[in-house]
Amino acid sequence: MEKPEMEFSAKKTLVNIVVYFLLFLAGDLCNSVVWDLLFSVLVLPVSEFYVLLRMSGNLLFTCLFFWAYTEKVLHLKMRDFGISFHIKSWGVLFAVLLSAFVVFAFLLIGKTRVNALEANEIIWMVVSSVFIALKAGILEEMLFRGFIMRLLENRWNKCIAILLPSLLFGLAHIPSMETFTVAGIVLLVLSGTLVGVMFSLVTYKGNSIANSVVMHAVWNFVMITSILHITTQEGYYGNPVFSIIIPSGNILLTGAGFGVEASIIAILGYACICAMTLYGRKK
Repeated sequence: MEKPEMEFSAKKTLVNIVVYFLLFLAGDLCNSVVWDLLFSVLVLPVSEFYVLLRMSGNLLFTCLFFWAYTEKVLHLKMRDFGISFHIKSWGVLFAVLLSAFVVFAFLLIGKTRVNALEANEIIWMVVSSVFIALKAGILEEMLFRGFIMRLLENRWNKCIAILLPSLLFGLAHIPSMETFTVAGIVLLVLSGTLVGVMFSLVTYKGNSIANSVVMHAVWNFVMITSILHITTQEGYYGNPVFSIIIPSGNILLTGAGFGVEASIIAILGYACICAMTLYGRKK
């Protein structure tokens, strides 16, 4: 990938990274304020509409902030940061393989439950889950594998550009832990950093964040929405379409206080995709 023509000092690079991170937070904040005010006087007929509007609004506000700062302040283009829609077939394949591998592994060690839901409930769950998965996948990849990674690569080198945002990506998920233990935090940082490396390698391989967005969104759709819950206690996180109940005695399987995304099974999946991506680039 050709580097964008940026001439930022080390200080300016770090300032820009902080600005993009603040814009990421500002998009969420502005979206929440707008919809909180609107929903205080407006009642929607279907509860899932709230999710759809909030996810869409967050995506719109944050992308608008990102675009305005990039093009109007830095006088650069979004594509200079690898933000494009060049989705590759292998990116879709990697997304499916990763989720399928992890789900299949947990199916072997857990017990499957199917909740009795009405057809319209399932449809709304699927639709709202798609919006949730896309919002997180697009915005997080734009921030970490788009702006932060490109700024670091341009100022220093590709190794730093991959490792530092990946570590930040892992650390950023610590507040999402339900319980905090040393072992749990170590497991989360390790898995989160490896996920970041995986997404970074996929981004470089495809010369765009589009493929990491696909992988991120598919992963979120399968693993963190109301479609499937892999947990130690049925109904703990609500009533999904499917549940896989797993043993609770081993933090390497449960992911400690974060969940199965930090499990040894998921870590093995991330490592395999990293290896496949590196092998493909080398070949």
